[in-house]
Amino acid sequence: MKWHVVCRIGEGDSYTPEIEGDDEYLLPLHFSGGAADTRVRESAVGHIEETYSATLSGGVQDFLYSSMSAYVADLCVPRRASQDRWSRSFVIHLPVFELQRWAAAAPHLCEALRFLTGDEWEIQVRARVGETPDASPSDQDGLPSAVSLLSGGVDSLVGAVDLLSRGSAVAFVSHHGGGLTPKFQNDTFRALQQHFDERCHENQFYIVGPQLDDGESSMRSRSILFIGLGVAVASALGSEIPLFIPENGLISLNIPLTSSRSGSSSTRTTHPHFIAGVRTVLADLSIANGIVMPYRHKTKGEMLSECANADVLDSILALTMSCSHPEVARWSGNTPGTHCGYCVPCIIRRAAVCAAGMEASDTEYTIDVAVNRPTGARSRDIRAFDMALRREAEGMVPTFLRILESGPLPPEEITEFASVYERGMAEVSAFLDNGA
Repeated sequence: MKWHVVCRIGEGDSYTPEIEGDDEYLLPLHFSGGAADTRVRESAVGHIEETYSATLSGGVQDFLYSSMSAYVADLCVPRRASQDRWSRSFVIHLPVFELQRWAAAAPHLCEALRFLTGDEWEIQVRARVGETPDASPSDQDGLPSAVSLLSGGVDSLVGAVDLLSRGSAVAFVSHHGGGLTPKFQNDTFRALQQHFDERCHENQFYIVGPQLDDGESSMRSRSILFIGLGVAVASALGSEIPLFIPENGLISLNIPLTSSRSGSSSTRTTHPHFIAGVRTVLADLSIANGIVMPYRHKTKGEMLSECANADVLDSILALTMSCSHPEVARWSGNTPGTHCGYCVPCIIRRAAVCAAGMEASDTEYTIDVAVNRPTGARSRDIRAFDMALRREAEGMVPTFLRILESGPLPPEEITEFASVYERGMAEVSAFLDNGA
């Protein structure tokens, strides 16, 4: 089964490819126009250019629309519709300004997406109508000197506090499709603004695809959209402005805890191999803005304990969200948005907070696994940690082999990644042992 994702931009774009075969389907995605059942609700390019009085280059716009198309396609097509109920096959029909550059960029982006989502991707480009716009960066006064992703989680908070505390003015980039996510992003940003005022610049994007009856919820592709938006904002500020992705090394590696968890439980949203692939695509498109991952060799606990402004971090920490499924709280009689306490991100967060000695500043949890181990389905993640930690203690697989289980790593950084994996798992082990 193959899904032809047709990216249409503007009211006049009605392109429809010819497809053959009973197992091939059209998924029209109309940006800036179209009928309700094909419309992608977003205003990214318009927002960025209006906010900063800038013009995005053709290459930047091409990359942004490719990232939005991949993200929306991922959410619209359920994995259970595929033959193996997991891997899907996509063909993105993309109108681009930089037609020649995509000869190199398309296969590199497909490979990055394949690694990111576990699906097969193909990109077929066609010339976009209109003259290719030249980059015209903003010339406003007091512009940010950095762009950083602000997801509403702990790591992005630490990254924000570090940049702001060192004197940078920062353009923060967030995106959501509704639900509880914007609350945590907004609360975090407002709290940062109270401390750092005019140095905080907000860019929150709402991007939602056609409302289909059945869709996918894993959102493995969310990082390509985050990066597309971040690069676009950075380019509007100037080609030398970097995009910071604040993510700790243990989560970036996201090694499968057990042999059965290499699918939906082990995402690769900021894995070094994926980030390297995206950097290659940006180079293919002559986009000069760099991607910086300053915490790739740090654990979450180390990020917290080494934060540049402990007082600010302490005052905002409880406003952040790490949980994989915060909606579950409502079924337990708790306030929606309360951390469940027993998913992988919650366990890593608790371990990091304890390692940094910040328990008093942390948020509430539906289940406190340090006091009562959950049972049944809720014990799945903590049991996976138990098995992984037991395997590490017994030395069954060398660390440098374990960290390669989720994907290739730069040879020159193998030692650092092995070390951060060991230290991150040690934080979890200490937390679970103390709570047992």
